[in-house]
Amino acid sequence: MVNSNNLIYGLHTCTSEIKTNPSFITRIFLIKNSANKSLLAILNLAKKHKIKVIKLDRDELSLKCKSSKHQGIALELNQHKSPPTLNFDSYLQSTSKPLILIIDNIQDPHNLGACIRTANASGVQFIIKRKSNSTSLTPAAYKVASGGTEGLTIIETNSIAQIIKKLQKFNIVVIATEDKAERNIFSNHISENGYAIVVGSESTGIRPSIVEICDYSVNIPIYGSVNCLNMSVATGIALYALRENLKKSFD
Repeated sequence: MVNSNNLIYGLHTCTSEIKTNPSFITRIFLIKNSANKSLLAILNLAKKHKIKVIKLDRDELSLKCKSSKHQGIALELNQHKSPPTLNFDSYLQSTSKPLILIIDNIQDPHNLGACIRTANASGVQFIIKRKSNSTSLTPAAYKVASGGTEGLTIIETNSIAQIIKKLQKFNIVVIATEDKAERNIFSNHISENGYAIVVGSESTGIRPSIVEICDYSVNIPIYGSVNCLNMSVATGIALYALRENLKKSFD
């Protein structure tokens, strides 16, 4: 769905990206002679943000996207730019009971995009992601996130341990996810100051050194015959379980 030219495509995904991150876009590719109102609206957005537009035949656009499911539009992203970030210290000082996602390792950009989308839906405003040995925020991740980066700050860093310790100084409960943990995510996790949930890679999980400094670990119970859940699915379950706990703590 994404080719080597850093393309994302699809009306919803591209419209969200133009509205939220126009400076990331180097070019817009549109199908020629379209009367589609959504595509015409995108033309106006492109003029507003001074983004170059190139019009192509349907077959040319399909060839560029390596897919016929482009809905008449594709964006070329500048991978040398990164999303604007909020000041993390100010955020911690000013936000009551935050919910933060920490990704220690992740290899699949589609999983990263799914995590971003779910994090946005569950009210997360900050994602902390390990920079080394992890996929970056690629066009593939943007495509799957489908507008999920809006209103959400993503920090890529190799200082995960230091960030966890900083969160703990603010009395934010930091929870690791582990299959072998004795507690499960649906246990009664009480926090008056918010949560950070740490998830790990699809194959190796969280590094032991990171698990060790978390406040405790939880698992997601499996009741069927599968051995484990997809990493992004597990992340969504954990985030929503903690969001429910936060809602109860506000009552």
